[in-house]
Order: sequence, then structure tokens, then C-alpha cells
Amino acid sequence: MKDLETCRKEIDEIDQQMIALFEKRMNVAKDVITYKLAHNMEIFQSHRELQVIEKNTKRIHNDDLKDYAKTFIQDMMNISKSYQASFIPPQNIYQLIPARYENIVVGYPGVTGSFSESALDAYFGSETKRKNYEHFDEVFEALKNDEIDYGVVPLENSSTGAINDNYDAIRDYGFFIVGEQSLSISQHLLGLPGSSLEDLREVYSHPQGLLQSRQFLSEHAWMKQREYANTSLAAQYVANEKDPTKAAIASDKAAQLYGLEILQENIQNLKTNSTRFIIFGKHLETSKDVSHVSIVFTLKHEVGSLYQVMKVINDHHINMLRIESRPLKATPWEYYFYVDFEGNLENQNIILALEDMKTHTITLRVLGNYAKK
Repeated sequence: MKDLETCRKEIDEIDQQMIALFEKRMNVAKDVITYKLAHNMEIFQSHRELQVIEKNTKRIHNDDLKDYAKTFIQDMMNISKSYQASFIPPQNIYQLIPARYENIVVGYPGVTGSFSESALDAYFGSETKRKNYEHFDEVFEALKNDEIDYGVVPLENSSTGAINDNYDAIRDYGFFIVGEQSLSISQHLLGLPGSSLEDLREVYSHPQGLLQSRQFLSEHAWMKQREYANTSLAAQYVANEKDPTKAAIASDKAAQLYGLEILQENIQNLKTNSTRFIIFGKHLETSKDVSHVSIVFTLKHEVGSLYQVMKVINDHHINMLRIESRPLKATPWEYYFYVDFEGNLENQNIILALEDMKTHTITLRVLGNYAKK
């Protein structure tokens, strides 16, 4: 049996050889990326990776070490890809245009008095020209058809989570997040003047309004829950029906606009209830206040693929704010991943990190470069 000191000496000698070979390999990797950039070639080729891993794993004589060797080679290639990514010219990768606030038309779901309209007012100002649409998808269609310059829709509620349809629509339409507005949301039970809780048999609201008030509704189970396209539309409907057995869950502004009475105020589950609204447009934008970037990517369906992206974020000292997964419709049990992190697309470190991430993903798209309010 070798003594410990002898083993350590041998490891030091091996490490010395390995580090020299590592440096030599990385220098060749630089030559490879330089050649590919000069000849406009595909930079990262997954089939080549598999060939290298398979070829080198076969060179291991001790079968017990083959899985470890595979991991070692994969890690070495990941380091090589990260190094190569640093040589990709970052100039003009993202075509950023200045944010617009004047002479614009902004679309929102619902009617006057909706929470989305309140987010519009908070972000752009109450004098901004606007158009309203009944459903979320109609706002996206309106931008697609150039009826509006920007759209405003809710994306996430603090108590009920993400509004996944809007996540998917941003991706599917190819639009970009250009701003974010957070609002404190108070849900109120609205009815006709003179009606009472005991009179009510049906309550109307957007599914999110119902979810955000589920504790109150469970305590008043005699009221049947009816989903409606929007909280403000629900309030308008109740006002028009003039039926004292019907109520809506909506804002106090909706109560004032449609002549309804607040039968019970602040019925949301959490008193700190808030919603993130996104402002989206057709182009990536920038301004002096930009502080957040959103991306969406897909991965190989294999062990460690998500870890590699998270490692890039960590290695570049980027503060990740959230991650959300959504299923790939055509491929069961595989997912899109949405990630928000601090930074902006005029920061060299962020650009390099994104190029590095692309080497570990199948697809990666920047969804937004924006300020939070």
C-alpha cells in the first residue's frame, strides 16, 4: 500500500500535466471559434459533442470509471464552450430602440375600471390614448394587426401565481416585454344599491378574481361562482342586469363607474395581494431605467441540462429573480423555461452570459429588456 505522501506527490505531478494539457486544449478551442467566426460556420454542434464524449469514454480501461469519465469530458466541453462564447462579438446582437411614451395607443383587456387599465395609467399616465378588448388574446391580436402600439396584460398574482396563457402568448406571438407595472389589488364584492349578501345567488368575475377571493367565497357557499372575461366586464354585466341576486368581484373604481354598491370590501385572500402587469410591444426597447431581462429557452431532455444554464447565471454573478416552466405542447414531459433576472442588454456581462447560455440550450430567445415600476 502506498503511503499518503506518495499518493499526494503523484497527484501533484498528474495535475501539473493535466493543467498544461488543459491550457493547450483551451488554446486550440480558441483557434476553433476564431476559424468558425471567420467562415460564418455553425459554432456549437451537439452531434460533435456526442462523438467526442463517446470516443473518449471508450478509451477508459476501467469500466468502473466510465461514467465518471463521461461526466469529466462533458464538464470539460462545457468549460470550453463558455470560453469560446467569450469570443463571439456582442455588438449589434440585440437591436434595441428607445422606449416610447408619446403619441401612442395602448390596448388593455376589459372595460374602463379594469385593473389592467389602472396598470396602464400607472405606467404611461392617465392621458394616454387607449383601446379596450374583451379577452387577453384580443390584445395580442390587436398589436399583431397594428391597431395599438403596446398592450398591457396581467402576468402573475402574488397569491394565485402565473397567468400562463399570457406567458405563452408573449412567446407565440414573438412580442417583447418592454415594461412591468406592479399594482396592489383589492377585490370587492359589488352588487346593486340596496341589495345584501343574503340576497345574492350568483357572483361573477374573472377566474383570477374568483381565485383571489376563494376564502371569502368558501364562507359564502350559497353564491354560485360564474367566470367572466374580466372583472370590470363582470361589474358592467351586473349593473346592466339589474338583478339583486347577482354580484361581481371587481375594483372600487368599477363600482363607481357602473353605479354599484360595495357589499363587502377587501375580500381577497391576502391583504398584501398584488399583481404584476407586463407592457409588451413588437421591439426590444431600452431606457435609462432598464433593470430586468426575461428569456425563454428549451433544453435537451437529459440529466444536468437545466443545471448548466443555472451555472452560467451563477458564474456571471447574475441575480435570478424567478423561473417558470411550461409544457411543450408537441412533446410530452418536456418544457419551456422562463427566467427573469436583473440586468440589461447594454451590459457586456449580460450579453456574454446569454451567449454562454445559448451553448447549453436547444433554443433561447430574449423576451424582454425593461424597467419595473
